[in-house]
Amino acid sequence: MTAVRGVEDWQDIVPYLLAVDGYRANLATGMPLHHPELLDTVRAAYGEALARPDVGRRLSQYHGVLGDVVLREQLAGLYGERFALPITEAEVLITPGAQSVFHSLSELVARRGKSVLFFGPEYPGYRTHPHLKYEMVPSVVRAEGEREFRYLPPIGAVDGSVGAVFVSRPSNPAGNVIDDELITGLARECAAVGALLVLDNAYAPIIPGLSFRELGLPWGDNVVLVQSFSKAALAGERIGFVLAPAPIIAELAGMQAQVSTFPPQLVQSVVSILLSGTRYVELCETGLRATYRERHELIEAVLGDAFEVPYQLHASDGGQFRWLHLPELRGSTSELFYELEERGVLIAPSTPFYLPELWHTAHARSSLRIGVTESPDAIEHGLRTLAEVVNSGR
Repeated sequence: MTAVRGVEDWQDIVPYLLAVDGYRANLATGMPLHHPELLDTVRAAYGEALARPDVGRRLSQYHGVLGDVVLREQLAGLYGERFALPITEAEVLITPGAQSVFHSLSELVARRGKSVLFFGPEYPGYRTHPHLKYEMVPSVVRAEGEREFRYLPPIGAVDGSVGAVFVSRPSNPAGNVIDDELITGLARECAAVGALLVLDNAYAPIIPGLSFRELGLPWGDNVVLVQSFSKAALAGERIGFVLAPAPIIAELAGMQAQVSTFPPQLVQSVVSILLSGTRYVELCETGLRATYRERHELIEAVLGDAFEVPYQLHASDGGQFRWLHLPELRGSTSELFYELEERGVLIAPSTPFYLPELWHTAHARSSLRIGVTESPDAIEHGLRTLAEVVNSGR
């Protein structure tokens, strides 16, 4: 191993997530997949929104913090019908992106004097609050054949000190979908100690629909569902929404009002137009999902052909990433990062997806997240370069 430096903190990775020039393959990227048909549909909706008689009122006046009532009714109807959730517009909050919600939820937990619990590996971007204790326990690892495994939430990890459990589903970074039975059990565990179960569904059905497994959504007095339009051709517009019981919605809305007053209006009109027909949702669940599946399958094929050393992939459940574990790697993937960067390939090593007390564990040292949204040629080049380095014993 020629590199002695290591990437351990998420902030060390963030500058590379948006890199579009200077590298032959950015496998660290967090950029959503570009889908021309979906983008054309969004572009047409913007034209319609700008031509509407109410565009002047939308752009030049102040509005309510909860978001447009028509859009909230549409989302309540769409998700209520699909998942049999007993919701109305009172249980829907429109937000300026999904990320902001997690800071508000952290603030809510901090006010209660509790902690937030993760099951590692988990998305580091949730850790935004300087005065909140974030805790992590490692997921249970279950083998699924010679080259696949699955992360499972440990049973009994939630105690009275926990104010919320944050779970991404499909997971960022592993693409994992915790099945409905386990999610229901986790919701009960949380309810028993007065904790929230917060599900980040940024890749889940209905929008953008990037799960390869059918999944349901739980509901209860302690369940918060965070949704996003970012992966469905609207990443640049920062629009998300929350489905939760009305008292929780009211608390989150109060915090949102203090920071952003109300969510942007034009994009809400656009989304309302998109949801008034069926094409947008159909494109998410057919063309967009199929393209993501092709990229997942490409990664499996290239790794199978190029690697000469043992490796394990997390089961392909969907989402924007694959998770690779290298059980016999010398050193760590955080050290491997710089050697690959010198060769024009970026990876996201596993260490930032764990809290420091778990950095010594096998999956925290010897795994990496692979983004699936680069071009097929770039993905293949990046993976073959990775294989060349790892095969050499470094």
